[in-house]
Amino acid sequence: MLTHLSIGNLALLEDGALEFSSGLNVLTGETGAGKSIILDALGLALGRRAESGMVREGASRLNVSARFEVPSPRLAAAARELGVLSDDNEAEFLLRREIDAGGKSRAFVNDRPVNLPTLSRLAELLVYSHGQHEHQLLLKTAEQRDLLDAFGDLEKTRARVADSCERWRALAAERDALSLSEQERAQRLDLYRHQKKELDEAAPRAEEEGELEQLLPQLKNAEKLKSFSEEALQALTRREEASSELVRRARSLVENLRGLGAPLSETAELLEAATVQLEEAAGRLEAFASGIDGDPARLEETLSRLDVLSKLKRKYGPTLADVAATHARVGEALDRLENIDGQNRDMSQKLAAAEKDLSARSAELTAQRKAAAKKLSAAITREFREVGLPHAELDIEVVPEEGRFTSAGADAVRFLFTPNPGEGRRPLAEVASGGELSRVMLAIESILAKTDAVPVLVFDEIDAGVGGHLGAVLGKKLAKLGKSHQVLCVTHLATIAACADRHHVVEKEVRKDRTRARVRALTEAERVAEIARLFGTAGESEDIGKQHAKELLEASRK
Repeated sequence: MLTHLSIGNLALLEDGALEFSSGLNVLTGETGAGKSIILDALGLALGRRAESGMVREGASRLNVSARFEVPSPRLAAAARELGVLSDDNEAEFLLRREIDAGGKSRAFVNDRPVNLPTLSRLAELLVYSHGQHEHQLLLKTAEQRDLLDAFGDLEKTRARVADSCERWRALAAERDALSLSEQERAQRLDLYRHQKKELDEAAPRAEEEGELEQLLPQLKNAEKLKSFSEEALQALTRREEASSELVRRARSLVENLRGLGAPLSETAELLEAATVQLEEAAGRLEAFASGIDGDPARLEETLSRLDVLSKLKRKYGPTLADVAATHARVGEALDRLENIDGQNRDMSQKLAAAEKDLSARSAELTAQRKAAAKKLSAAITREFREVGLPHAELDIEVVPEEGRFTSAGADAVRFLFTPNPGEGRRPLAEVASGGELSRVMLAIESILAKTDAVPVLVFDEIDAGVGGHLGAVLGKKLAKLGKSHQVLCVTHLATIAACADRHHVVEKEVRKDRTRARVRALTEAERVAEIARLFGTAGESEDIGKQHAKELLEASRK
């Protein structure tokens, strides 16, 4: 759900903030007041194209931000895939956009910089916009197919087709990889045999380099290490005044003192512990000294081995783990090439079986789509009667897709619209006017409300050419749609505005020779006045106009 929209320095609007509620939110205002600015601001926050002329004159930049609650685990998972939601505890999206006077744009999600394609993809999951001048997702055949599948609850069948298609494509790719000319095969065999021989002979281990690098300083400094350790050992045990002997003598003297009644038990314990530790240290030094390898040949061998590993990393790395992985891949590739004839026969059998399985599952999906298309087209056509399209019809055509197999099945789905009898069926995008398209969308959304996962629906100019009784019908339908979605609607009809759960108005004023727009939420009393204005009570008294507005508000709540 969209909870907050903040706007700064966008066209006539210097500073504005809107709080939205669940249900139906309407935006009204006199012609030219700037209602489109609000939708422009939301569009910018959602990643739509920005132009430098949008920045308010005299300002260095414009800022817009839109705050959304994360509505579902499905959307949260999709956001994590896009890389815009990293913390499972994040419960909202803050979409923010900055555009400077030169047209340079920056975008952020939860204060993380994002590119516009990522922002736009996230926006598609959050908001459907249905307006007179926008390219609608519904006009794309892929989106029409998705809507039909959602209506028919065909996701599981479609997922099975996608799995079959993935297996078929993987096998086809393997088959293509096996389809080599004799010359190519011979060249690859030579290359893989050479690489395998080199790697077999080297036989590197992933941990080997670290072991050698740890050993190398000892080999380089063997003489010094031997000398220092021998000297330390002599200081502990082998000189006349060795440390261990001095500590033993002190311990004996302390024991004599204790025998004479001196309170030195703790001192005796410390000296005893020191004796043990000095003996332990001496033992370790002796073992270390005896284990030092001062052989120059061993040093040369270690340096040579490190050089071999370094060359392998340059060729097959960058790490020894990568070298080992390449070793395994080369062995597998060589085995395939050496046994290619048998593999070709086996691959052909596997590919034929996978294609048969994909064909069967695609046919099952096609049959289910055709059945769902009949039900959906009939339901939408019935809805047309209630949204001011009494003679319109919608047919949903399921036809074979070019290219035959896809992860979405073997079908193309087209919504064919007939606005009036005798005009013939044509694709929705070629026929519907802006006002018609918004009402077509309202009819479709009314049917698909329970399956449509996009939480926010925006309708602009849905009431173009509408008035009277039909306006009240549209208002009720939008309010009903608001039970399952959040709905934002720009309208000039009192009958739609009266159905709103929250009502904002855009006003224009001139101060100090500068035109400004402002937007604000209306109180109940202010709603009455604004609906009276929308009602068009010319020639009637103000009191009569407000009475009409109150009656309309009361009727809309029943």
